[in-house]
Amino acid sequence: MNNSIKNFFALVTSIFLITGCQTELKKVEIEMKSEDEQKQMLDTYTYDDYKRVFEGVMSVAAAYDENEQLVKWIIRTLAMEKLYYKTDLTDEEVVHLSKKAMDEDKVWKLIAKEEYGIKVTEDEVDKNIQEGPDTSDLPQHLAYADALGMSLVELNHNFDRDLYEKNVIWLKLRTELTEKYNITDNNQLVEKYGEEVKTKMNKL
Repeated sequence: MNNSIKNFFALVTSIFLITGCQTELKKVEIEMKSEDEQKQMLDTYTYDDYKRVFEGVMSVAAAYDENEQLVKWIIRTLAMEKLYYKTDLTDEEVVHLSKKAMDEDKVWKLIAKEEYGIKVTEDEVDKNIQEGPDTSDLPQHLAYADALGMSLVELNHNFDRDLYEKNVIWLKLRTELTEKYNITDNNQLVEKYGEEVKTKMNKL
């Protein structure tokens, strides 16, 4: 896979990490795996390794009696836990973090639309997915789709469409944020916007 696609998934992951769990790290006391541990996993895990992880995630997620939308976020939280956390989350923590991530996702998009005037079309999202995620040959991406019983296209255009919609929004939003904060570093912009989301959440 070329670097642009790898960077695309890195951006999606970073946005999810920042907006999905940042405000709850201290409360739930999540300990992340070290960078070396994460790198080793990326360097050594095969499709079969990821498939076992995601099949385990799906098995655990099936036990949660929640609505379909929340279960999607529960699956994502469990996947993050298995791949990136040293901390073993309780069932209550999984649901709590998933609800928080789902609510923050809504606020993230609401701020972009109402305060920055960012709008994206379905065609823009489809084009972005077709040019990036649909060309993926990452073992974790393929294993994730298979564990969900979906084709890669179904995963990208349906199950994970909301994440890629966020990416398209971000490509427009970061221009506004760069001007506002006089910052060009993408990670710093993600953090700055995460602070805006946190402030908004605290007012709700």
